[in-house]
Amino acid sequence: MQHVNFENSGIIFQTLAKVIRTRRESLGKSQRVLADEFAFQRSLLSRLENGVNEPKLVSIWTVAEALGLRPSELIKMVEDELPEGFSLID
Repeated sequence: MQHVNFENSGIIFQTLAKVIRTRRESLGKSQRVLADEFAFQRSLLSRLENGVNEPKLVSIWTVAEALGLRPSELIKMVEDELPEGFSLID
């Protein structure tokens, strides 16, 4: 029987955080500016960039669009940054 490795979920959250932060910085925008431009709370972006909470799909979608990406592009960027052979299921 296969099991979900919940410890690996932290790797996903940290990788998502890195990708979001890198993309935002490449746009030359602070958290505050990006959040204000797209009318969402800076704390949402901060939580995602800190990788401490399990993000909701709507949060990921919102931030992806604010970063000028389709949500699938953001997820692909995260996937590309994960270690080779990474899986949540053991």
